[in-house]
Amino acid sequence: MTAFDDLTRLIPPPSQPLWANGDWNTVETALAVELPSDFKQLIESYGAYYFSEFLTPLAPFGGRDLLVGPAKRMLDQERGFRDGNPEKCPYPFYPEPGGLLPWAGTDNGDRVCWLTEGQPDGWTVVCWNPRGWYYDTHPVSAVEFLVGWLSGDISTSVFPDAAEFAADTDDNEGERD
Repeated sequence: MTAFDDLTRLIPPPSQPLWANGDWNTVETALAVELPSDFKQLIESYGAYYFSEFLTPLAPFGGRDLLVGPAKRMLDQERGFRDGNPEKCPYPFYPEPGGLLPWAGTDNGDRVCWLTEGQPDGWTVVCWNPRGWYYDTHPVSAVEFLVGWLSGDISTSVFPDAAEFAADTDDNEGERD
């Protein structure tokens, strides 16, 4: 049994996921990094799904540039703060080696990132609140984090538990417009 199997039991994928299909080679070339296989499976099955009406994976396909463009701009956006407050920034930012690379976002503006150290399928999840500058690290994959957060087995100090939000009950509730 895989984490992805656990996810599909918790929340069945939508019949027509939003922004789920595209060319991964183009995405990885644009980012200059290989992405974890579980994330690719997540996007291909769920697309830009709205988990617990709060957290959305950053699908790189479709109508909006949720992954590549924002990832490429992150270092520029955060560099000024980091330069003035290095003690509040314990991690480098993508595209720096081993930098944080967002793979999901929340309605509160929090980011769920990978710490891009080692092989992609072994990357650690880091939840980050860029307004309050605090981080919470979880040594699991993206899908493992999502399953743990949805089931209540993983909590983060960065944003509320999934149980605090309305549960997804059918294929349409989790799709974004």
